[in-house]
Amino acid sequence: MATSDSMPPGRDQAERLMQSYARRQNIYDATLDANGDVAFGAFGFRHDPDKDALVGRAFVAKAWLPEDPPEYQDAYRKVARALNDPYVGGMFEQGGGYFHLDEDKRMYFLQKDFPLSQTTPNDLAEGMDLLQDLAATWTVRWFVRVANVAHGRAEPPVRPVTRDDPEGTY
Repeated sequence: MATSDSMPPGRDQAERLMQSYARRQNIYDATLDANGDVAFGAFGFRHDPDKDALVGRAFVAKAWLPEDPPEYQDAYRKVARALNDPYVGGMFEQGGGYFHLDEDKRMYFLQKDFPLSQTTPNDLAEGMDLLQDLAATWTVRWFVRVANVAHGRAEPPVRPVTRDDPEGTY
């Protein structure tokens, strides 16, 4: 086991913050793994010492299957770029978050950085609840729309799309 001297700065604080949210979800034995990561099904956290942040994530969609050929993987990467393009995915509500395609897990996540120096347990709870709510909206409404734009089958919206106006205007 690593000693506190060998842990990245902020690791203890990140773990305490993560545990505060986990307890709200009735999870009482959560710890960050050796890589500073923990997953709880549809959401998880990662300590990023370079950003001095706890990065929260919420599942949005699956990507390629292990047996898919490389060109399929390239198509999913194209969607990942479109999700973070301010004129495509950025036209849809993201709650201050951004998208990450985890190629090892072959999944898209909506993520948000929670700076350790500024984030209280209540801030994290509000931010993660919003992130999970938005991720669900992305899963059922917006992800396919952005994928269609990425692959030239649709045009991006002409004005921002929000949960209050989930259809938006094309």
